[in-house]
Amino acid sequence: MSNTPSVEPVQAAVGERSSLNLILARVLLPFALAHFVSYFFRTVNAVVYPDLAHDLGLAADSIGLLTGAYFFAFAAAQLPVGVALDRFGPRKVQVPMLMIATVGAALFSYAHSLTELIIARGLIGFGVAGSLMAAIKASSLWLPQERLPLSTAVLLSVGGMGAMASTAPMHAILQHTDWRGAFIGLGVCTLAVSLLILAVVPEHPKKQETRFLEMAAAVKQLYSSWSFWRLGLYSIFAHATYMAVQGLWMGPWLRDVAHLERTAVANVLLAGTVAMVAGSLAFGWITDYLRKFGVKPILVCGVGIWAFALFQFLMIYASGIDPFVVAVGFSFFGTATTMNYAIVAQSVPVHLTGRVSTAFNLLVFLLAFVVQWGMGSILNHWMPDNGAYPKVAYQYTLGIILALQIPGLLLWLTFKPWVRNETAPAA
Repeated sequence: MSNTPSVEPVQAAVGERSSLNLILARVLLPFALAHFVSYFFRTVNAVVYPDLAHDLGLAADSIGLLTGAYFFAFAAAQLPVGVALDRFGPRKVQVPMLMIATVGAALFSYAHSLTELIIARGLIGFGVAGSLMAAIKASSLWLPQERLPLSTAVLLSVGGMGAMASTAPMHAILQHTDWRGAFIGLGVCTLAVSLLILAVVPEHPKKQETRFLEMAAAVKQLYSSWSFWRLGLYSIFAHATYMAVQGLWMGPWLRDVAHLERTAVANVLLAGTVAMVAGSLAFGWITDYLRKFGVKPILVCGVGIWAFALFQFLMIYASGIDPFVVAVGFSFFGTATTMNYAIVAQSVPVHLTGRVSTAFNLLVFLLAFVVQWGMGSILNHWMPDNGAYPKVAYQYTLGIILALQIPGLLLWLTFKPWVRNETAPAA
């Protein structure tokens, strides 16, 4: 008998790696680029708002309403997108939706009134509303189950890179063109990603015959469950605040309160988005590590939200603190609010996790719309000086928003999150 080892296992391993790399290149990467575009659109107004306000004479409440239209349309799309992804697959859903976002970007670049801007911004929000969910759906179809946590972390990181690109790089682009030209470029990029998905992503034969009425019934059951609301409410105001401030109001605060120039504002916002990516990865790793010792995810999430509230307090009252530190801390600890997606999903049977995620997502984005618009409405009670609102306006505005989060933080205490699980996984 020959002592030469069989080459078949080696060939199989090489083939498996080759197949995985092919899936990553043809499936995960194109959908990750769509999530990149989605995050870029979500946060870009934090940089371009001075130009919008100057060119069209928009007050703070109008800017808040305009930027929040993204969240409203995004929320409205969640349930139908969830059904469509299950019935038709991510490729057939994502391609036409990104084309809608392309139309929205084109209309935004040619808009000359607040109404036209809101409609265009709404089309953008609707068009990118399925980006993350489509990417996660594609990953679940094409990748092994054990690879899903890694793929989700990669997707969130790529989304954070989209937020990074909307800060200092976007400011650099505005040195060569105006916001109208920039949105034309964004529309072209969105169309390119849509065509890339159409061209390279294969169809997957696995589909579920999920119907809208069935999902609506499941969502109705969720919304009438106190346990769902109890788990959701302790973080939902903090999560909405994080999205609203990071997506728009951090930029005006850095300009009006911290008195930074536009280039410095863009650089600090860039640092904040880097902290956002770092926070997502850090909280995920910490939660997974402490799980071995019986520490509940809700404890890590809640402690992070308390720290997030502390940095909001610093934005309101502290003076002499480097705005860079405040913005980075806000962005880093604000990512703790996103952990509640997994916590809520883990509270129900596996076959309901998708519906719970979209149902919770709908609430978060609707509230983010209200918070973003509401903050502008409160600021608008003060008269701006050369386009800048006084410090006291931000103190009142941020103080009201922080006060709305306190009941949720107190609700978190009723979970007794410090009590460890009796049986912890082996380290």
